[in-house]
Amino acid sequence: MKKDTVNQSVYIHMDSVINNVVTSGITFCDFMNGVGLPPEHILLLKHRFSDVSFNAHTAFDFVETSTLSKLKNQSVHRFDHFCWVDFEEIDLVNQLSPQEIAELLYLAHTGRHLRSPFYYKLQNNFIYLTKEDGWYNKVYYRNMNHFYELLSYVIAKKTTEMLQEKAFFSFIKKRRIVSPPITVLKRLSAHFKEGACIAFLEAEKTRTALKIPIGTDLLEEMHELERSSEPIAYGTIPAVLYYDLKQNEWNLVES
Repeated sequence: MKKDTVNQSVYIHMDSVINNVVTSGITFCDFMNGVGLPPEHILLLKHRFSDVSFNAHTAFDFVETSTLSKLKNQSVHRFDHFCWVDFEEIDLVNQLSPQEIAELLYLAHTGRHLRSPFYYKLQNNFIYLTKEDGWYNKVYYRNMNHFYELLSYVIAKKTTEMLQEKAFFSFIKKRRIVSPPITVLKRLSAHFKEGACIAFLEAEKTRTALKIPIGTDLLEEMHELERSSEPIAYGTIPAVLYYDLKQNEWNLVES
């Protein structure tokens, strides 16, 4: 992988019209552990896994609940392209029309949808598209609250890892970081629509608080992450995520 996503800042570009979010710094493992209503079955549109089942009607492989629990703990970035859509019942997958199958193929190949990416027959909540997991991911969400639940989980996880790393070197007592409220994160939605960075690499810790800048006016487009190993710079810091270490509370301080 180009960069260790454990210490990577999180980049977000949201399209709330068609409910997709492009991210960097969030992995499939994060997704499965943090998203609201995680999938139980996935239809694999592009992949390089061996422990799968085959659906003759669509000519797609699929993964059921028992295998999915193993898959979520793998470093899937090693497998290059990883594109899938969740579904409720395999019997409904067998009812997909040739047109719908073609639309799924087009979506996996180009990363763009022809019609709505949410299919009545599949009852899918997500479409997950990546060439290098954790570095540049595009996910469609039927319900955007699921994304905010994921983001809340990721922020708490990365903050915990960052403080544990500092504690290792300075013998600071390790602490449990609570997840930020979704209501706080939704206040950043306008910035996410333009493209924003949750800059963990630039976080500042004092004795009583942790401050994580929110960077906007990105100096490159998000898709540049696919071609570069360097973080995208930002020009403005309109807000700071503020974590009170004594009260274990999150807040957003806007400039």
